[in-house]
Amino acid sequence: MKQTAQAFCIFLLLLTSLPVSAQKKNEIIATVGGLPVTKKEFEANYRKNNTNILNEKDKKTPEEYLDLYINFKLKVLEAEKLGYDTTKAFVDELKGYRTELAKPYLTDITFDEAMVQTAYHRTLYERQASHLLVLVEPNASPADTLAAWNKIANLKQQIVAGADFNEMAAKHSEDPSAVENKGQLGYFSAFQMIYPFEERAYRTPVGQVSEIVRTRFGYHLIKVHDERPARGEIKVAHIMKMFPRQASEATIAALKLQADSIWQKAVSGADFAELAKKHSDDKQSAAEGGAMNWFSSGNMVPEFAEAAFALKNDGDISPVIRTPYGWHIIKRLGLRTILPLEKLRPELEAKIRKNPEISQYSDEAFVRRLRTEYQLTVNENNLQKLNTSSSSANDVLFSFGGQTFSCGSFTEYLQGLTPDKTHAEANTKALLDQFINQKLLEYENTQLEKKYPEFADIHREYREGILLFNISKDKIWDVATTDSLRLQNYYNQTPNKHYWNDRYKGWIIQAKDLETRTKAETLFDQNDFGKQKLEDIFNSKTENAVRVTEVAVEKGENPIIDFFIWNGAKPSGFDETTTFVHGEIVQREPKNLKDAWGLYSSDFQEQIEKEWIDSLRKQYTITINKKVLKKIQAVE
Repeated sequence: MKQTAQAFCIFLLLLTSLPVSAQKKNEIIATVGGLPVTKKEFEANYRKNNTNILNEKDKKTPEEYLDLYINFKLKVLEAEKLGYDTTKAFVDELKGYRTELAKPYLTDITFDEAMVQTAYHRTLYERQASHLLVLVEPNASPADTLAAWNKIANLKQQIVAGADFNEMAAKHSEDPSAVENKGQLGYFSAFQMIYPFEERAYRTPVGQVSEIVRTRFGYHLIKVHDERPARGEIKVAHIMKMFPRQASEATIAALKLQADSIWQKAVSGADFAELAKKHSDDKQSAAEGGAMNWFSSGNMVPEFAEAAFALKNDGDISPVIRTPYGWHIIKRLGLRTILPLEKLRPELEAKIRKNPEISQYSDEAFVRRLRTEYQLTVNENNLQKLNTSSSSANDVLFSFGGQTFSCGSFTEYLQGLTPDKTHAEANTKALLDQFINQKLLEYENTQLEKKYPEFADIHREYREGILLFNISKDKIWDVATTDSLRLQNYYNQTPNKHYWNDRYKGWIIQAKDLETRTKAETLFDQNDFGKQKLEDIFNSKTENAVRVTEVAVEKGENPIIDFFIWNGAKPSGFDETTTFVHGEIVQREPKNLKDAWGLYSSDFQEQIEKEWIDSLRKQYTITINKKVLKKIQAVE
C-alpha cells in the first residue's frame, strides 16, 4: 500500500468531519510519515509487550515504548515504499494466514452446555495413552481406505489376542516417532489432541484398547494407560546443555559434567537467571534468564514435564535431568491450578467455537443469517425465465449488500460445475441456492475487517510483522552475517570491546593408571613440550596410555579445571589420582573476531540498525501528541 500526501489530506478531512465522540474514540497519539497511530492501537501493543516481563528493568514507560514503536512503524513504512508488500511471496504468505484466520468467522458454530461440561472435565483430568497409526488420506480411494482398515483391524485382533500394544506400535505404526517412543504419547487433556482422537481416548476405560478411530491422519488404535487429576500449569526457568546432532556418548558425558558444575553453583546460591544467560544453550529462554512460557504436562516433553511438576515449591531447583534434546536444570517459578468452570467458561467456549471437529455447526444456519443481514432478494420473474428464449444474460437474478448478480453470472457458474452436477430445470433452485451461498460467503469474507476489530488488528499485526521481518533481513541481518569486509572493519574500529575473563590455558592429562600419571607429570616438570609429543611417548597403535585435552576455559566452564585450579567441587565419578592439569592462568584479555564472531556480529547489527533508523527519522516526518501520550498509564 503506497501512502500519498493526498491520501493523508483526505484522512484529515474525514477526521475533522467526525462527531466529537468518534474523534475521542480514535485519538491520534502520533503520526509517522503521515500515517496515524491511534491511542487504541498503541496502548494495546504497549500493554501486550510490557506485561508479564520477567525482569522489571526491561519494562518500558509509555514514552520509551512509543520511541520503539515509531521505529517499528518507520521500518514498515519503508518496506511499503520499497514495494515489499507487492511481492508474490508476501502476498501469498499473508493470503494464507488470512484464510486460516477467517475460518472461525465464516461458519456458524454452536455448542451446548454438555460440550462445555465435557471440555471442563477433560481439563481437570489428564489421560496417558499410546497409539498405533495406519496412515490414510482423508480423500483416499475406497480401495486404499479398505486396505488401511483391514490392516489396522488385523493388528487389533493380534493385540486383543495378547500381543504387547507398544511393541506392536514400534513395529507396525506408521507414525514416524513410534520407532523411538513405541507409540507412547504421555499425558494429555482437553484440546491437546485432534478431537476424534481425544473423544475416543476419554471414552475408552483405563487399561483397555479403543475401538478403531478415524482422524484426518488415518486409522488409530489407542491404549489408555492411566488417568490422573490435571496438575494445572507451571512456569519454570531452565538451563540447557544441548546435545549436538548424532552426539557421541563421550560428548554427552562431557556435557553432563558441565551441567553438574552449573547445578552445583545454582544450588549453592548463584543467581539462576545469570547462570542461564551465560551457560544455557536454549538461547531464546536464556535471554529471559531461562524463563519459559507457562505449560501443562501434556504440552511438554514428558521427561521435562515430570521433573518440573515434581518441584514442590517456587524457587526449588531440580537435579540435572536428561531429555532427548539435552541436559536440563529446572527452577520452579510459579504454579497455577485449574480455574473454576465459570471463570474458565469463556476460554472453553472460544476453543469450542474455533474447532469445527468439536462443535456441531451448520453452514446453512450461517448463510441464513447472512441472507437476512445483507437483505438478499431474488427476482422470481427472472428466475422463472431462465432457460427460456425470453431470458437475458443481463437480467438481475438476485442482489444483496448493494451488489447485483445477473442471470449470465449464474449461467457461467452452472457451466463451471463438474459433469456429475446436473443443472436440469428441476434442480435449478437448489443450484441457485449454492451459488448465492458461495457469493454471500465471498462477500462476508471481504467485510471481516470492518465487522470484527479484533480480526482487523491481528491481520494488521501479522501483515506488518512479515514486512518487518523481510526488510530487517535485507537491511540488517544479511548485511551483518554476509558482509565480512564491513564486519572486519567494524572489529578494527572496536577491537577491545569483548574480553575473556581470567582463563586457564593448558592441558588436562588423563592417564590409564597412577604410575603413568607420575611419569607424565615428571616429564612436564623437566621439559617444555606439547600435546602431540606427550601422546607420541605414551601412546601406541594398540594402547592409549594417556589422553590429552587442550583447554582455554573460564571459571565454571570445565568442572575438572574448576576442581584443580579454582577449588571447585569434585565432579561426580571423577578419579583425581590418574588425572592432572598443566598450564597457567591467563589474565583478562580481549577476544579476537574469530573467538567473538557472534558478539561482534550482533554489535554490528545494532550499529547498522541505528544508522538505518537515523536515516529513516530524517526521511519521514514524525509528530507526537504529548497530551494523548500522557493519558497512557504505565504498566506496573
